[in-house]
Amino acid sequence: MRNEQVAAHSNSGEAVMQAYYESFDDAYLAAGFRDLDILADLDDLLSLVRSSITKNFVVDFNDSDAYTAFDLPATSVARLLDAGLPDASSARWINVWCPYSQQPLLSALAQHYDFSPRLLGLMCSDPRLRNSPATSSQRDHQSLRKHAWRSGSNITASSDTEQGSDELSDLGSAVSQDSLAGGNLYRIVDDIWHYNSVDLGRNYVCIGYNSLYGTKPAGVECGDDVLPHCVRVWTWLVLCDDSTIITVNEDPYPFANGRLDELQERILQETRRNLINVFRSLSRVDESERMAQQPMTLLPIRTRLGDTPEETAHRGPDTPGLLFYYLFENFHNSYTLVTRKESRYGVELHDIRAQMMTAPKLHHIDRLESIGRELGVLKRHYQSHIRIIDRLLEPQTMTAASLQGSRIVDDESQGSLHTVRAVVTEKESLLGVSLSSAARVRFRRLQDWIDLYALCEVEEYLKQKDSLVAMNFNLIAMNQSVATERLTRVALLMTKATILFLPVSFMSGYFGINLDNEQQYTVKEYWICFVAIFACSWVILMVFGVFSGSMQTIDLFIRLWSGYLYNRSLSVHIAYHSSHALIFATTPMQAAY
Repeated sequence: MRNEQVAAHSNSGEAVMQAYYESFDDAYLAAGFRDLDILADLDDLLSLVRSSITKNFVVDFNDSDAYTAFDLPATSVARLLDAGLPDASSARWINVWCPYSQQPLLSALAQHYDFSPRLLGLMCSDPRLRNSPATSSQRDHQSLRKHAWRSGSNITASSDTEQGSDELSDLGSAVSQDSLAGGNLYRIVDDIWHYNSVDLGRNYVCIGYNSLYGTKPAGVECGDDVLPHCVRVWTWLVLCDDSTIITVNEDPYPFANGRLDELQERILQETRRNLINVFRSLSRVDESERMAQQPMTLLPIRTRLGDTPEETAHRGPDTPGLLFYYLFENFHNSYTLVTRKESRYGVELHDIRAQMMTAPKLHHIDRLESIGRELGVLKRHYQSHIRIIDRLLEPQTMTAASLQGSRIVDDESQGSLHTVRAVVTEKESLLGVSLSSAARVRFRRLQDWIDLYALCEVEEYLKQKDSLVAMNFNLIAMNQSVATERLTRVALLMTKATILFLPVSFMSGYFGINLDNEQQYTVKEYWICFVAIFACSWVILMVFGVFSGSMQTIDLFIRLWSGYLYNRSLSVHIAYHSSHALIFATTPMQAAY
């Protein structure tokens, strides 16, 4: 009975949506939408999502149906926005790639939802201008001026006029050519990887953030980015008050014009993995098979297990917030850079520790400082996502300014307000769009995940890095101390040898001098004096070593003798066990008894 009701509801919903699209006098809308629940079309639709030349798509869906269209022109999207959703239970997802080439579409969205001019300008930023030759020459000129100012030299006034800058702007806290002052979004997010944006309007809430993907292999030239092994992609995510979600994604390869090599194509697919997963979850094709094989790809947007009245009553309001959350989450890309069991930083710190224990070198400090800078960037990146979640979850309460500006009606002022201006309800006076309870619960859970699995790991790696830096210095100091001690003992031994032979040398010199041409010494007398003087010198050095604590001869004998005794006992022990093993091997019956 229940299946028959679901099928009847699905057929009625399909007829409503088809009639909705056919009502437009627009070929892109009337014939461009395709059903996501048809198995024969799903692979083709997914290939369009993965394609590097696809510009945009629109998905209209509810519990029973889902339709999508790709590469719609700006005029068609504007007509969809003006017409509203197909029915009250529907939600809409508008995704835009390569936003710098689709400024008319972004302008239509901004005009419909009343985006701020600054927000629209940032969305339309051209990533191809972030590293332009003019920008490079301006930065080179700024570096030259700073160097000249530090060294005391002068820069000519003509050069200042040509470059359009002065000393105050070059040495100020925000120079005229700075990325923040220039206004190009992609220059800003290249300079500040943890940059984020939260913009609230009467009809929308918009967040902008960087997502990180560890896609660059170690053998590939990684450049000089703050995270050389990661790809950064900026995303705008907008939740509108009419159950519409807008995503605007940065093009990671703006100069390729869709012609990507094999590695770039793999990286592009990695950056779109979460979006493709969300798109795939809007289709009900093979739900049971995915539940058995890939349960993580089943998102509770259209896929439901039960049909209780409590859940059914909230599915419509919950759907936009859930779609907004799962597009933002992307936990398995941005956050697993440090949360995996064998993450790159944990493996590298372990390898550096092993190398330091073998032979500590100063270049290990440089690598540890580089790791510390990367971990610092990750820490600020994760903290920026927590700040975004805090802004999304904070209650939108009324303030004195909003009450005064919007003229909220109360019992005392209701009559006078009608004569002054139009009455604005309390809901219309607040900025932003409230998230549903289902989305708020998941955002709090994501916040806990970031704190527990990402930030805590980063803090742990930073502590390991600091301890390794201190240990490296201690090991180097210990090695230097041991080397110095060894050198001191060698120098002391040579000094003692010199002192030992000094009296004998003096005696030999004395015996070699003929004072009155009559003194004659025999060989026997020479060697008797040699032995006596050498023995006396030895005894004197022994007594001096005992009283000064610098005895070396006895220590040497003790070490040699202890080493001899240890080797002797070890050989006897081995021979004993070998003989017993031989006996047991030759007489197994006796060994058994």
